[in-house]
Amino acid sequence: MTGTGATAGALVARIRALADEIHPRTYPVAVRVRLRGTGPELASCEIWTGDADALWVRRADLSAAVGRTLLDLERALAAAGFAYGRTEDGRARYRYDEGTYTLDLARPGR
Repeated sequence: MTGTGATAGALVARIRALADEIHPRTYPVAVRVRLRGTGPELASCEIWTGDADALWVRRADLSAAVGRTLLDLERALAAAGFAYGRTEDGRARYRYDEGTYTLDLARPGR
């Protein structure tokens, strides 16, 4: 990950803590990010889940990811036990909508 190991570890720890706060049957789970300008740094990162009415609900800010890159986030998610879809060339399968990238996640097994 970009930056220090301590910072990378803090991001993984925060992702794991947020996962523990979300009810285990709350599906689906996704991260939504916005990039800062035209560079690779994240300007925002949020955790979203589906609710009982099949609507997306914003659960938390993942401020530990701000200033990091998409690749940093993907590595931290994988280290925290999350899985996500990939394209044919092995990249994370993000959905793009008006400046926001969304990555659907499979929760770690318990």
